[in-house]
Formats: sequence, C-alpha cells, structure tokens
Amino acid sequence: MSAQKSLKAFIAGSSFPALAIPFFVLGMAMLLRPEQNFPPQFLLWIMPVIMGLWNIALVRLAPRLPGKGNAATYWLAGAVLGLLFTIAGVSTGAPGKLYNLHGDMAFTIMPVGIFAHAFVWGVMVYNVNRLLGVKP
Repeated sequence: MSAQKSLKAFIAGSSFPALAIPFFVLGMAMLLRPEQNFPPQFLLWIMPVIMGLWNIALVRLAPRLPGKGNAATYWLAGAVLGLLFTIAGVSTGAPGKLYNLHGDMAFTIMPVGIFAHAFVWGVMVYNVNRLLGVKP
C-alpha cells in the first residue's frame, strides 16, 4: 500500500463521521452524569488514532478476506472494534461511572457498543473510504 493510500485510510478512519456516534454516546453520558468528572481528553486524543490505524489495517487486510473489502467486511471489523472497546470499558468500570450501571447491568452496554461501532464502520467509514478512493 502506498503512503498516500495509507494517509487517506487514516484520515477516513479518524474523520468526524467515524467518530460521531462514539463521541455522541460519550457526550450524552457526560451530560447525564456530570458529577462523575469523567476525563474525555484521553478518548479525544486516542480514539481518532486507534480508529485511523484500524482502518489502515483493514484496508491492507481486506484483499485477503472473503468479502474483499465490501460493506459486510467493514460491519464485521466495526463489530470487532466495538467488542474490544466495550470489553475495555466494562473492565475499567466505565458503565458505572457513565451510566450508573453496576454489576451484571454493566454488561448490557456491550451489545449497544458493538452495534454502534459496527454501524459506524459498515456505513460511515466504508463510504468515506469510497469517497476518498481508498479501495482495498
């Protein structure tokens, strides 16, 4: 993959459409529970980088995958990323801090996070990649 294609893939993965839903969900949690003082700075800095690198990896691996980089491939990649993020979030106690979900209730956030990331990648990142000409 050329450096130009890698840069376009990074931009597509870290663009506003790719981050809209995760930031919306986090922003709503901070509005609903302002007393928690959850520091969003870490996510504001690290999430675009992770999403951009994830897209570069996906664009590089897509030609070897069964779907050859079609929308279903992006839906699946988003679901995997959502699973990783929600596992990290639940293991750090984020559902309790953000949504007041403790114990077994904390795991109810996992399907929502997985679907939200699958949607972001299957629709938004896939289409931004197509607009930028980043085809696997």
